[in-house]
Amino acid sequence: MAKFAEEIALNANGPIVDVACGYGRNAVCVASYGVPVVCIDINNVALDFIKSFEDPLLAKLNHKITTINLDLINDPWPFEDESLGAIINVHFFHSKIIDLFLRTLKIGGYLFIETIDGHGENYHELPPHGFIKAKLADAFDIRYYKEKKVGPMQCNASTVKLLARKQKAYSGV
Repeated sequence: MAKFAEEIALNANGPIVDVACGYGRNAVCVASYGVPVVCIDINNVALDFIKSFEDPLLAKLNHKITTINLDLINDPWPFEDESLGAIINVHFFHSKIIDLFLRTLKIGGYLFIETIDGHGENYHELPPHGFIKAKLADAFDIRYYKEKKVGPMQCNASTVKLLARKQKAYSGV
């Protein structure tokens, strides 16, 4: 994520959201460029940690980072279509949220996704090979893409790391 943080921060044309933010590592990286970031997570302990940064270097970012407690699978998505400048999603994947991300980004908006690694039984939580790339194909310019098949051959799961920029309205197909 650090490799793309500056590009995202300086070129996002609207709010930047860190989805399933955990303890805010990626949000801090992006916010350090002087832009506001909205952190979303279901874990109140992690969100409280973000709100109470004690390290003097991190404390100055508190006014740049806001938090929302949200169950990404069961709660309604709080953003309107074409309202966000960037979405960062690291180590959380659910096929239900991909269409929400793609609809919610403005044209010119960035999408950064990095799934969990494929260790042990993690492959059960990963997308099928080619799934995310196919979703992005019509509306996004894929600037970086790395995909690796993991798990038993018959499962067809893959890890994915990508940076894409929305070029036109997403049709949802």
